[in-house]
Amino acid sequence: MDPLSAAGLGLGAASLVFQLFAGCIKGFVLLSTAHNLGKDSSTLLCMLNLQEIKLTEWARRAGLLSGSHELDRRLNAVVVQAVLRELGTLLLDTEKLKSRYKLALNAVSPLTPVTGEPEFASAGGILSTAISDEARREIMLQAGLTHDSNGFAGRLRWAAVDKSKFEDYVSQIRLFVQELWALLDPLRQDELASGIQMVLSHVIGTSRQLEGLHALKETLQQSPTSLDPYLSSSDDAPLASAAEIKAFGMSVITASALPSSKSSSNDLPVTSQPNSSSRPFQDHSASFTIRDNTAVHLDILKIQDFVAFQGSLNMGTSSYDGEHVLVEWKDLPVHSRHKIMARVQDLAILLGAPKHPSFRSLKCKGIARDSTTPRIAFVFELPCSISSLQPPQPLRTLLRGCPSVTTRLQLALKITQSVRYFHMAGWLHKSLQSSNILILETGDEHRVLEPYLTGFAFSRLNSASEVSEQSSSNPQLDIYRHPEAMGEPSESFTDAKDIYALGTILLEIGEWRSLSQLAKIRPFLLEDGAKGGLATLRFRMGDIYASVTKMMLCGEIPQPFAGAQGSGQIVSPNILDVAVRELSRCTV
Repeated sequence: MDPLSAAGLGLGAASLVFQLFAGCIKGFVLLSTAHNLGKDSSTLLCMLNLQEIKLTEWARRAGLLSGSHELDRRLNAVVVQAVLRELGTLLLDTEKLKSRYKLALNAVSPLTPVTGEPEFASAGGILSTAISDEARREIMLQAGLTHDSNGFAGRLRWAAVDKSKFEDYVSQIRLFVQELWALLDPLRQDELASGIQMVLSHVIGTSRQLEGLHALKETLQQSPTSLDPYLSSSDDAPLASAAEIKAFGMSVITASALPSSKSSSNDLPVTSQPNSSSRPFQDHSASFTIRDNTAVHLDILKIQDFVAFQGSLNMGTSSYDGEHVLVEWKDLPVHSRHKIMARVQDLAILLGAPKHPSFRSLKCKGIARDSTTPRIAFVFELPCSISSLQPPQPLRTLLRGCPSVTTRLQLALKITQSVRYFHMAGWLHKSLQSSNILILETGDEHRVLEPYLTGFAFSRLNSASEVSEQSSSNPQLDIYRHPEAMGEPSESFTDAKDIYALGTILLEIGEWRSLSQLAKIRPFLLEDGAKGGLATLRFRMGDIYASVTKMMLCGEIPQPFAGAQGSGQIVSPNILDVAVRELSRCTV
């Protein structure tokens, strides 16, 4: 009997459907922990682990991970059993695996040592720990598939792995998992897709594995919409881009910290224009290719006809070498100038890197340094749809008129998604305010507001070791700042302070008025009473929108939102993931 088929014989007293599900989990475990997967192991493991996560999340919503392990009666038990049997056979039958996909697995003798790898430890894929080994053991223990809560029985080794054949194999696994997803009602399918999004968001946001992030990006890019309708390409592409930007940013920061890459305070930061050359950067655990960014000195004399936006002296439209551009001027502080210059250089590279449109940021053409004053100009390309006759405007100057609730909901969602993807990619904005949201207005009969995140001159890598810059002295901007972010910088800037600022922007969008004249800040904004900042927001935008706004200002996820994913979810949701999920549900 082949080694995987033998693993599926221990059926206990649990429900048949749960036993079949647990058999599939054991198949995933044995396949993903088998040794000798080859040079593409990170990507192949990521592909396999993603399907295990999807299956486990389906089982949670199908009732199989409840105390009774009984299938939800609304689901067709006969069909579920049939699909799980087919999936189990696909995962457990090594003979079919070899004959159909030319993938060979051999049992390893218990006496055969596996150098440097503990028995059935995680194979190291970026998604391998999304489901804990303890959770997997508990599932199989309760199904009677193992009597040892401390480990799994048997070991396997891949004899030969062809990447294209393995991809075909995972595609077939994906089809069975999707058949199970399709049995759920539309509401639970949406919840399931949202749950997977949160898992991937958490993994990207917390990972420090260059190779793993690259593998996840490749995995998400390889999922065709026709084969993965419940996590469509519209969901995959921004996540893949976030993983790529996260890895790219980590590489740039690490490279800039090398002795040969450090620049003095008088050096002009490089632009973000990538070229075809590359140089390998060796991480202690991975190999990742960094684009070689050559220093291009933009000519400051070519920045002409600068027109500042209303209420701003440092941001506006201009002409650079005949091209219509956006220019942001960054004053260079006297203190910590060396660190600030290094951050400016890294920021320019990041903002010039290709990103998915959901990031809603302009592409940085480069940087020009003013020789007469201590400041630097960030020069950005403007979308082709923006003409010089109809220049974009900051959101703060557009808070007038009567846009529809639908228009404001869509605007709030787009901005929240943008901030979410930047945070996911490991970057904080640090200067979120309505004057840094550039708006392109389109549409005649139906008003459409397309936002672009600007004001990145104060942006920084999300790292506890990064120094924070001193806040602006403009009291009108205090309304957007977290109380701990005012005055002299005493601690590192955190994502919670960005989220607080985003909450104030959502309040402005909901009320469609500027909050800059308010005297009391946080107490006013958090008050639901007759004179509070949230007093009329529920009336204007609805309960969900008001609750999302208050969640951002308070920095805590309320219980109704925290429990929306159901008990026992793989990861705890973060505020921005919840905000995007809830705002997406608002329709008018």
